[in-house]
Amino acid sequence: MSKTNRPSLAAVAALIVSGAQAQLPQDDAYVHMGVATCAASQCHGSAIPRDGSNVLQNEYVTWTQDDPHAGAYDTLTSDQSRRIAARLGLASASNARICLDCHADNVPPARRGERFHLSDGVGCESCHGGAENWLATHYDTPAVDHQANVAAGLYRTEDVNARVELCLSCHLGTRNKYATHRIMAAGHPRLAFELDTFNELWRTAGRQPHYRVDNDYRERKGGSSHVYTWAVGVLADARRRLALIQSPVFDDNDIFPELSFYDCHACHRSMKTVQWRPLPRHGGVGPGEPFLHDGTLVMAMAMARAISPQNGEAMQAGLAALHRASAESVAAIRAAAAKLDGTLADVRRQVTMDRLRGRELPLLREILATGAEGDYLDYISAEQAFMAVQMLVIAIDDPYLEDQLDRIADALNDDERYRPAQFAAMLASLAEPEMTGTDEADEPQNQ
Repeated sequence: MSKTNRPSLAAVAALIVSGAQAQLPQDDAYVHMGVATCAASQCHGSAIPRDGSNVLQNEYVTWTQDDPHAGAYDTLTSDQSRRIAARLGLASASNARICLDCHADNVPPARRGERFHLSDGVGCESCHGGAENWLATHYDTPAVDHQANVAAGLYRTEDVNARVELCLSCHLGTRNKYATHRIMAAGHPRLAFELDTFNELWRTAGRQPHYRVDNDYRERKGGSSHVYTWAVGVLADARRRLALIQSPVFDDNDIFPELSFYDCHACHRSMKTVQWRPLPRHGGVGPGEPFLHDGTLVMAMAMARAISPQNGEAMQAGLAALHRASAESVAAIRAAAAKLDGTLADVRRQVTMDRLRGRELPLLREILATGAEGDYLDYISAEQAFMAVQMLVIAIDDPYLEDQLDRIADALNDDERYRPAQFAAMLASLAEPEMTGTDEADEPQNQ
């Protein structure tokens, strides 16, 4: 983009003030030039990080060697993917839009540059947006600043709100691309996600950071704490689930609602023993009723209790109402989801960097207390609880608590061998170090 075509300061200011959310990269209006256009050694293809630069300049190498996103397309050519495609009646997973929309930068052909290759998988522009208008100038600092690049089409991945919308578009789904129960029954793995945990796993994949958050980064792009990233991510996930329940995705089948919205383990469990138990948050729903997938809703409830007790009570009542509605009708579920989303919106308005600063310990205590009430008997909620506990413990920087994390993670290593009483005892040991050991009468996961 020539200097004469750069966005004006007024245009940039208008974008910032309006708070307008840019379209996701897959839906933007720009040509995606291809990862090869980022790979020169003087750009982002250096073999090692370079000094004297405000970026590492080895991002392309890190992506090719350590980032799982780089292999997303290749996954579609595996034997497992071929079997999944055959079960779904697809000729090939590597040519099916339903697969490519999340396993590649599947923009329309008209928006693919000369060096663009679909087989590159989830590459640079999958997250950073089509580089047509900023590729040739984004390095020209200070003449071209970050806001000018954003106005030219660069996606604001540094903004935690924009980032979570981008990540959830594949790690949970949208109205236009969603991993249905049919896809999972064909062999697709269960989806699990928590923004801060996954962000750190990705950012430091192979112990090689994809980017460095230093003073220069904060000056140019700002920053967010781990607890704020977690809170925003949990609430965004919970609200996205409720929005999808209110969309056609939830009931496009005339016989059953879309079953992937339900807790997998509510049905997929051993038939040899009676494992059902009522959970406090299920509002008295009896045996035989599958429970909606509510792991992030449980975390949102614990969060609300720690920062706004009134909303915590409303969350608890709303979650129970949602589960009771699931035993009635689709219309009742949608009405309960809409009401609960209103409560979540109130909680989100109270979640700010300043309000969460120094609140790690109260949040940890509330998450542990929620577990003590029996709300992590199901694996999905336990999984979310561990990711939250791990983040908070590391933020608190308590050596004793950090030493306990590995054994708690081991308890969640296999969802089919998950023992809720053992997990609850481990969480209790974090809250009260003198409480150790597990229940000898421990049973498999109960619903």
